[in-house]
Amino acid sequence: MDGLNVLNDNFEVANNSFLYYLHEENFFHETAFSELCSSLSALCHTHPHDKVVSAQICLIYGQVLRHIIYHFDPGDLSQISNLPCNYNEELETLERIITKYFSD
Repeated sequence: MDGLNVLNDNFEVANNSFLYYLHEENFFHETAFSELCSSLSALCHTHPHDKVVSAQICLIYGQVLRHIIYHFDPGDLSQISNLPCNYNEELETLERIITKYFSD
């Protein structure tokens, strides 16, 4: 799937996107996460420093972090199923890709 389409689907929380699974299903869908990361990496080359893409990336990253924080908040009822034990490594991968997008 085209990187821009994957980005837009996640931005819109479209069905079967990573943010859809995370937000609507409270489920860490590893395949959808991998697809998101691959798409963001591709956007580094196809849409560098695009203002709309940049804003969408920031929103998506913020939402991912917010859901992870909610998962560990004892006062919040949100619990993410299938959250990998190495979730921190997954987040670091996402962070590296996003940092690359904004620094290249």
